[in-house]
Amino acid sequence: MLNKSRASLVMIAQKFSTIGPLGVVIWQALEDLGVAPEPLFAEAGIEVGPLLDPNTRIADGAFRELLKAIEAQASVQTFGLHLAKFIHPTTFYSLGVAAYCSATLGDYVEKMVRYYSVVTTNDVMSLVREADGCALIWTAHNPEPFPPIREDGIAAIFVTILRIASQNRFRPRTVSLARPYPSDEAPRYEIFFGCEVIFDAAETSITFDSELLDLPLVGADPELARSYEQLTEQYIAKLEKADFPARVRNELVRLLPTGVSGKEAVASVLCVSTRTLYNRLEEAGTTFREVLDETRRLLAEDYLKKGLPVNEIAYLTGFSDTANFSRAFKKWTGLSPMAYRAETTSSGDHA
Repeated sequence: MLNKSRASLVMIAQKFSTIGPLGVVIWQALEDLGVAPEPLFAEAGIEVGPLLDPNTRIADGAFRELLKAIEAQASVQTFGLHLAKFIHPTTFYSLGVAAYCSATLGDYVEKMVRYYSVVTTNDVMSLVREADGCALIWTAHNPEPFPPIREDGIAAIFVTILRIASQNRFRPRTVSLARPYPSDEAPRYEIFFGCEVIFDAAETSITFDSELLDLPLVGADPELARSYEQLTEQYIAKLEKADFPARVRNELVRLLPTGVSGKEAVASVLCVSTRTLYNRLEEAGTTFREVLDETRRLLAEDYLKKGLPVNEIAYLTGFSDTANFSRAFKKWTGLSPMAYRAETTSSGDHA
């Protein structure tokens, strides 16, 4: 078991990973519910000791296995909600402290969005501002799905930390969860979040009033915020150096729906020259075209499984029209978008 555990924990170098201290939170939540965590962590091949170090990352495969083992426990069906009880600003290392010391809730949210890869690289977090409100949205980055309690946990953790930062003045309008409807436990979700909860959503999201972003925070400390933000940037730099292609993929996920996906635009966002972009990707054994195609393919496959219209998927993946998207998708997978959707839907029905 020791060898398996070491393979499941890495120091900063993992394409898809989650910050180690979140594993400690999971351990504490299990104990609080009267469930022995040791066998569940052992089943996933995870040692708890190294998780105290924020430089330790939990590999996505091990994290997925841990959540599956937890979800198999009949007594922890709303485990994702229970996690929030043990969340603290320091759970997310310097990012948590930097955000907590922000001047306003808007600054807090923006730091969390900007440095979200500290928390995990399994998905991408974004803030969407609209005339009638705001939304925090989590877009899947890892092509392999996680058990539903992960979606519960994401929403519960972020609603909780925003409540803590704002002294309970943060109130979500709606919470949407990319997980099946929990027939026996649905009322507990609305009690926890204090708002309407939508299940079977394409993406997990939290909507709220724009005015909340202007709330001043009692923990505001500009000097401390700057200091911990610098530590966060150093941590991010280690992550990015370990997997530069992941950094490019993250930016492409954000840029593709805008119709911009050229190497010049990505290089500009990453504050590097196009030559440096090429060189770093070459050092990682790939090219910009390969990363772009892989990102588009993974997003397209995910959107097709979720039932989005093909013309909308073409737009979201940065294609000028449906025909170009369909040709590219068939080149990647050997199937047309509709044939791929039919095949994956059929496979799901027989599973």
